[in-house]
Amino acid sequence: MSMKNENNIENKISQALNSIEGIESAEVKPFFYTRLQAKMENEIAPSYGRFSILANLKLSLAMLAVIMVFNLTSLVFLTSSQDTSSTATSALDEFSEEYFSSPNNYDYLNEY
Repeated sequence: MSMKNENNIENKISQALNSIEGIESAEVKPFFYTRLQAKMENEIAPSYGRFSILANLKLSLAMLAVIMVFNLTSLVFLTSSQDTSSTATSALDEFSEEYFSSPNNYDYLNEY
């Protein structure tokens, strides 16, 4: 490197170091940290607006509607399953009469 470049670099370094000497520490206003902490807590905490109860009401009504639909479908399925269970019971009775009837029904075998 040439001597001119070295002097130029040293000159820039000394200018940068001299500019740091004039820097003073920043001063904060009184109660800055208290206000900062309160602002941070407001951002974290949920805000309750003027109509926030309506949002909760909408959610509650939606859940109520879902539960009512579930109950109605359960009621429909239960009433239809009772009808099928009665027909299934009658089919079971017919089957048992056909294959497991009392021996009196098969007296024709004793006639031979």
